[in-house]
Amino acid sequence: MLKYNKKMTSERISKEQYNQELEASIAHIKDGNRFTHQQIKERMEQWIEK
Repeated sequence: MLKYNKKMTSERISKEQYNQELEASIAHIKDGNRFTHQQIKERMEQWIEK
């Protein structure tokens, strides 16, 4: 997740780049790489503690 945060920017991306990232995200989900709501909540609580 931290890797994703480093990529965030306010710059616009092309439709092609958007579609590539969307396809990669869908592939990750299909591979079982996902977080439950509870896991995300726990991670966010850790961010607040830091």
